[in-house]
Amino acid sequence: MEWHRRRVNRIALFVLAGFAVLAVPLAAFPASPEIFLVDQPEVYLAIDKLEGIGLLPGLMTDDRGLEAREVAREAERVEDVDDPFAEGMLQFLRLEGIPRMDYRLRAGIEYSRNGEVPPNSQGLPLPNGTGFRVGGFFRASVAEWMAVQARGDYVAGGDDGSVGRLEETSLRLGWPQATLEAGRFSLWWGPGRHGALLFTTNAEPLIGVRIRNPRPIPLGWWFRFLGLFQYDLFVARLDKNRPVPNSLLSGIRVAVKPMPWLELGASRVLHFGGEGRDESLSTFFDIFRGKSESAGNTPEGNSLASLDAKFRLPFRRQPIIAYVEGGGEDQSGSGVPSRWAWMGGMFLPSIGTYKKADLRIEYGTTVTNERGVWYQHSQYPHQYRGQILGHPMGTDARDLFVEAHYFLLPSSYLELNADITRRTFPGPAREDTERVGAGMILWLAKNWRNETRLAVTRISNENGIPGSDSTDLSFQLMMAYQYRGF
Repeated sequence: MEWHRRRVNRIALFVLAGFAVLAVPLAAFPASPEIFLVDQPEVYLAIDKLEGIGLLPGLMTDDRGLEAREVAREAERVEDVDDPFAEGMLQFLRLEGIPRMDYRLRAGIEYSRNGEVPPNSQGLPLPNGTGFRVGGFFRASVAEWMAVQARGDYVAGGDDGSVGRLEETSLRLGWPQATLEAGRFSLWWGPGRHGALLFTTNAEPLIGVRIRNPRPIPLGWWFRFLGLFQYDLFVARLDKNRPVPNSLLSGIRVAVKPMPWLELGASRVLHFGGEGRDESLSTFFDIFRGKSESAGNTPEGNSLASLDAKFRLPFRRQPIIAYVEGGGEDQSGSGVPSRWAWMGGMFLPSIGTYKKADLRIEYGTTVTNERGVWYQHSQYPHQYRGQILGHPMGTDARDLFVEAHYFLLPSSYLELNADITRRTFPGPAREDTERVGAGMILWLAKNWRNETRLAVTRISNENGIPGSDSTDLSFQLMMAYQYRGF
């Protein structure tokens, strides 16, 4: 047995060493800060709309956040666009890649009747009552091969005191085949935009090390039929307030884009180690192969996996993006995913030929043939600092999300959405959540940005307790100044 463990460790080290050799640059390309998922939703929406109408074919958009310079690079490659609105969105994306340094300072007022934590807000609650929020971000390309970024928030007021923390804050080193990142980072794996099964911005950013290729690699030789290739690997140390304190979280995602209209991805996530537990590479590979997760769900580790696909249907009168993700929580002896959850949706980047409006519909479910499976492993729950790392609908839930936008400018829009969730975990009663929201993002000038949001949330049988009903009204008004240094 010990001989087998040493052999697995040697093989693993050989594989990692080989990968490191491949990653050594022959000529460096610029490392770039990312486009922040929470702070810059208008940039990601512009990318989705342009992708939906057949532009930006060189981007792979299901592993986010995207890097600013890579998005601008692809936007620069688009020429001869006849539509002024599409050209305006391209110009907006090109602006992201110009600065070698930029920062944003923001401040505003917020109100929540119950101090709710909105979905995909990185676990940061609104004040219970009236309060204020200040924050911002800083990004810089320090050298042609190095970039730094930092983002933070401070929320004060209301009845619950104040909370402040750093969010995405990291150092990036850039090579042709890889960007190495160390610090705090957010993951979003999958084509869903309201949620994904494995990783979203529903919880705080992780603290760890990540290596990925923001610029997709064109495959050749026998693999030419797979088109563009992208990978993402990370390892992070989780918090101490867990069933197994200070456990490790590791993941790998690979994706290909064989056609301009098709993107396919596969993701795998492992929880293991921690205080008093084995953290060797052999344990990692045992869990990866499903060996340590028997039908009895032994607590050596926890693994999740998902497959996803996104299709662009280039109908002339109505372009459509359709996508689906299926995932397994816990593996049995063969390592084949089981206890499947699903989510899928469609995005209309225009309404007919009218490009200033769009519509998205998403549906997801984590209901399986066993109760309390998704995100709820007894020793290694898929959560971080009290928030689920995956889809905000949670465990044993069904969720329907509908969202529409109307653009005032290529960078500014009005937003309406509705989110309906039915959850039977933890019981005994079914919890029903209905949330209706409206918002506006408006660039008043080149450097000034306004974001306004209003939401009403009604919950019946909150936390599964019969008769425990509540209604929350929340409001956010934020002004920001962004400086771009060229």
